[in-house]
Amino acid sequence: MNKVVSIWSSGGVIILEGKVAVCYRKKENLFCLPKGTPENNENIEQTAIREVAEETGIIPKIVNKIGEIQYSIKQETSTKKYKKDIEYNKIVYYYLMEKIGGDIEYHDHEFDSVLWMSLDEAKEKLTYQNELSIVEKAFHAKN
Repeated sequence: MNKVVSIWSSGGVIILEGKVAVCYRKKENLFCLPKGTPENNENIEQTAIREVAEETGIIPKIVNKIGEIQYSIKQETSTKKYKKDIEYNKIVYYYLMEKIGGDIEYHDHEFDSVLWMSLDEAKEKLTYQNELSIVEKAFHAKN
């Protein structure tokens, strides 16, 4: 029987002037929200703030919690992040955030670019369908 491990990450949705910040990685044609895993015993909110700042270049402030998404990850072969024969039950916590500084030109190397997209563009481009509901909730909460 496979081992089951619970893991979490957190991230945020920044909406500025009616557009959402979306991270893009060319190699995989990946469009996603900024998120990541904890470092040095960070809590969920600290992780979200750090990951959004690193991946987008924007210094964010949490406005409120939007929600979370859950999914399972099973790898056929071991990777740097995930081991073969382990089922990872993952929960990702998302926060509505506002920009208090920084700029997308200062995003880290993890993504090729950070793009500002309208809700309609995000609906078209986001790679993970479950992130779309988070973006919609964020737009609703913002208005």
